[in-house]
This record gives sequence, structure tokens and C-alpha cells, in this order.
Amino acid sequence: MKLQAKEMDVYLQSKSYVDTVLVPLIPIDFGEDLKLTASMSEYTTALAEELERQFKGRVILTPSFTYLKKDGVAAVYETLLRWNEHINDNEVKHLFVLTSDRDWLQYEKEIGAYCIWIPALPLEHIDESHKYTLIHEQVQQLLPIFVEKWSV
Repeated sequence: MKLQAKEMDVYLQSKSYVDTVLVPLIPIDFGEDLKLTASMSEYTTALAEELERQFKGRVILTPSFTYLKKDGVAAVYETLLRWNEHINDNEVKHLFVLTSDRDWLQYEKEIGAYCIWIPALPLEHIDESHKYTLIHEQVQQLLPIFVEKWSV
């Protein structure tokens, strides 16, 4: 489910089954990396939405955690750490972050989340039907990662 008011009624009724939060991590740059970060945003968002659809009822997809690419991950990881602490304080067992920014991998232990890094694929020249197939196939490869972490 998405972190939207209309879906939170369902969450509150089934809170004991929802034990996972998924946060897309999206860098933003309006300079020379504009196109790269836009591609990362599009791809990560598409994957996150498909994962939410696959795990509806167990996963809450938050709005994207955005940050300026030029500031780097080091400048914002403590904010994400506070997100994790807040999420844990509210009885959510698992935090997954999904990103195309490889720099997050070095902070996985510090933030206490499962960091899934996927290199962004440029979706801009792919027609909608092929785009859906591509995203769906990628998500099928990610599903075992979630299942494995849930079983620990």
C-alpha cells in the first residue's frame, strides 16, 4: 500500500500484517547530471511501485526520499537513519531502501536498512508495453531478496 490517506484506513485495520516499509532513494540534479538523475528517478520509482503492487498488504511504499546529488549521500544519510529509527519505533520490522545511486551501499549498515541497488535503465525510448515487461521482470528478480530478509 502507498502512504496515502485513503490506504491508511486499510493499514490501521491490518497493521499486524504490514511489517515492511519501502523507501525509494532518489538523487536530484538540475545541472550536468539532470538526465542521469531523471532516469534514475523514473526507473527507481517504477520498480518501487511494482514492488508495492506485488506485496500489497505487507509493504508500505513511502514517497521518495530525495536529495541533491551534488551534496552526496554522506550529507543526508543521517536523515534516513532518523527515518529508520522512527519506523522501528512504530513497530515496523523491515526497512528496505531502493536506489540507483551506488553511493548508498556504503551506508547500508549505518542506516540499518536493506539497501537494494539497481543500476538505472533508461526507459525513455522504450514503449509502454515493453517498459512494463522490463519492470515486471526486474521485480521478479527482486522478490527473493524480500522473502529471504523476511525469513531471517
